[in-house]
Amino acid sequence: MAYEVIPEDGETVQVSVRLDVSKKAQPFCFAVSNRAIYIPRIKLIAKTDPYYFQRVRLEQVQHVTIKRLPPYALWLLASLMIPIGLLSTIFMMEPVFRNAPGEHRISGWPIAVFVCGFIVPFVAKGRFGFDISLSDGRYRWKAPLVVDKASKQKVAAVLQSIAEACEKVGVRVSDERGK
Repeated sequence: MAYEVIPEDGETVQVSVRLDVSKKAQPFCFAVSNRAIYIPRIKLIAKTDPYYFQRVRLEQVQHVTIKRLPPYALWLLASLMIPIGLLSTIFMMEPVFRNAPGEHRISGWPIAVFVCGFIVPFVAKGRFGFDISLSDGRYRWKAPLVVDKASKQKVAAVLQSIAEACEKVGVRVSDERGK
C-alpha cells in the first residue's frame, strides 16, 4: 500500500500527515516517529504501486527548515501569461471586430491565460515549504499552488504539525513563518 508507515518494535509514530488539496494531484504524505522520519518517495521502476516511504533515522537528520518559497519564477510566468493571453485574445477576436464573413472560432483559453496571469502573483505570495538537511543529502517539499483559504489553512496546518513533531522528537527546527 502507498505510503504506509510500518514502525519497528518500540517505535511510536508521533504524527502522520496526508495533504489532499486536489482530487487530480497526488497527495503529500509524511510521518515522524520517535526514531525516524518517513519521507515520501517514488520508485522509478515498479510493477504495481511506485509510492513508498523512505525511513530515515533521526541520527541522520541534521535540521528541518520551514521557509518562504521565492515567487520569482511564478512572477516571470505571470509576466509572460498576461501579454500572451492579451495578444491571443485580440487575434482571436479580430475577425469578429471587423465583421468578417464566415465562421469565427472563439475559445475561452486566451482570456483564461490573460486573467490567470493577474492571479498567479497573489497565489504565489506567502507560499511556504520545508527543507530537511540529512547527513547524506537533502529533501525539499514545496507546497502546491492553492487559491482558496481552506486549502491554504490545510497546508499551514500540515507544516505546523510537522514542525511540532520534529521538535518533540529532538530534531532542530527553524521556522521562517514569523510566528
